[in-house]
Amino acid sequence: MRRGIASAALALSLSGCIMSPPSSGVRLADLYGRAEVLYRTEDKFRTDYDPADAPVDAAVLERNFLKLAFNSESQVIGEETIVKGESVQLLRWPSDVTYASVGMFPADRAHLDGLAQRIGRIIGRNVMPTDDLVGSEIKIWILDGRDRELLRSTLTRRFSESLGAFIKAWTERPELPCIGMVSTNPVDDTLAAGLIFVKAELSGDFRRACLTEEFTQVFGLINDDPEARPSIFNDDQEFIELTRHDEYLLRVLYDPRLRAGMTETEALPLVRRIVQDIPGLDRAATF
Repeated sequence: MRRGIASAALALSLSGCIMSPPSSGVRLADLYGRAEVLYRTEDKFRTDYDPADAPVDAAVLERNFLKLAFNSESQVIGEETIVKGESVQLLRWPSDVTYASVGMFPADRAHLDGLAQRIGRIIGRNVMPTDDLVGSEIKIWILDGRDRELLRSTLTRRFSESLGAFIKAWTERPELPCIGMVSTNPVDDTLAAGLIFVKAELSGDFRRACLTEEFTQVFGLINDDPEARPSIFNDDQEFIELTRHDEYLLRVLYDPRLRAGMTETEALPLVRRIVQDIPGLDRAATF
């Protein structure tokens, strides 16, 4: 199966925080809690839907869509490249999608169910929970240190070498609170599976932010870009809930005029037309 690797979202820079970064348990939970406080002191973790200080016009939407839909993100920790970014073809689900989870609290499930319904309305698909983890298209694991150790011991049997290396890095590195990845159907280039891993030590809005971004990204917008704003598809954590801009991105991605497997060159004239057709979007700055 050909694989498209999504970003390791919400990578946390820990340099200078502590001498020996914890990999699990209470100390890791405390570290993530302090990181959330730090984000808030920097005016991050915003939940604005349509912020006045980040206007979106047709040119901004077109540019951001092309960056997010046709590229995958490199993941570098220190001097080690865990995942190499590359150009990708357009990715999306061909029909309705089911998702299942392990390790969720009731609040996690309520949040995810609401997000799934919202995304489903935007993309014109039923996005439904199921208890069948094996049979679901999207699989979500929220794992503590003990379970991550068990996962790490089975990586060579359960995953390919490249995918296993990515998941192994997540199990070991506090800089990776959560990761997501997708695989595609080699016959028609549609999405076939989405895998999401979240550390159980996360809590509060940091945990919610991880679930929101990773779950949304496995619908096909697999890149993060520092210039995408206002958006959750930006690792600076300024926004942690779907904005109107993000809804527009999903709407463009699932427009019937596009198809899975398109290259950026093939899609560009159609994307431009789709963006122009969005009612109420300022076109003064279009190309």
